[in-house]
Amino acid sequence: MNTKEWFDQIEFAQNDICRVVAQAEHAEASTKLVKRTMELTSLDPSHKWTASETFPSATLNETDKMMSRMHYTRTCYDSKTESFKQVPGKGIQLIEPLWGMLRDPFDKWCNDLSLKMDNPPEASGQSKAHIMPQGYAPYWYTLTNEDAKEDSEWTSHGLPPWHTSLRPSTHQNDFVAFRSPQTIHIDLGSSYFGKWTADASASSGQWFYDIYHARGPSFDRFIAVELEVLDDNVAFEQLPPDLVGVYTLMNVGLSMDKGNKLNVIDMIKRVVKPEDFFVFKLDIDGAGIEEPIVKSLLEDDPNNGGASGLVDELMFEHHVNYAPMNAPWGNPQGVGDLKRSY
Repeated sequence: MNTKEWFDQIEFAQNDICRVVAQAEHAEASTKLVKRTMELTSLDPSHKWTASETFPSATLNETDKMMSRMHYTRTCYDSKTESFKQVPGKGIQLIEPLWGMLRDPFDKWCNDLSLKMDNPPEASGQSKAHIMPQGYAPYWYTLTNEDAKEDSEWTSHGLPPWHTSLRPSTHQNDFVAFRSPQTIHIDLGSSYFGKWTADASASSGQWFYDIYHARGPSFDRFIAVELEVLDDNVAFEQLPPDLVGVYTLMNVGLSMDKGNKLNVIDMIKRVVKPEDFFVFKLDIDGAGIEEPIVKSLLEDDPNNGGASGLVDELMFEHHVNYAPMNAPWGNPQGVGDLKRSY
């Protein structure tokens, strides 16, 4: 089952999502998707990809064809016009699809209806086994406009050409210099780097550090934003040495008010440039500010310098009211349902 089919049936399915996902057809597809994602994200961690590399081509398997896809066009810098222009070439990269309750169906939330498989991911309530970050996702590209077979010659993993780019700047004596890109992570709703309250399995900072450093350059900026008051000594004790000086803890609440110096969108534009690789995590347990942030991103025209064009990966936990997640989320009211998330 693909994302479109879930869109078409989610209004009905959301009223009993655990039982719907447990149906034989959906359980089989979910098992294939999670197993494939775990396979792709469990590559040898001793080999670190810090630059684009060429790997033997591969053909997509049947489960890969259930994934959603990101599509890319190719642009090059024209020094005569001092602007970018579209040139022949295109790319595609797989991304995990939207399906079910938008969480790992093998986690604990559906109790007896949670799916079962051999060697399952840890059912801690914080499983990320269904998430496939960019450095682990198969991709394909061509540098021509000729018809190419998109079902073959895929690169199974590594950094795609669109991971980062160089940004030109013309100097007074007419030579062009290029700015090196940065790798940036902003975590809204971070808690401590190594744990969330007392739960180490819920540590988003540690997870992003481990996952992205294994399949890409180290973070140049790591900005953690948390409203709950944290102990600075505890926060920095948990950091690995290479994040000291890179990691910034903003222990304040941000805003979506225009003109406020803590406006989320304005901060993103100050920190991130188009050539950077930017991973944005949004999980602040409150749709009151979460949805305005996402809405502002969507409305901020990427072709006009908008913030949406700066985000390479967005990981968003949308807190809405549906079983079984409404209990751990405090039964949020007036925030919509699972259909709204879709």
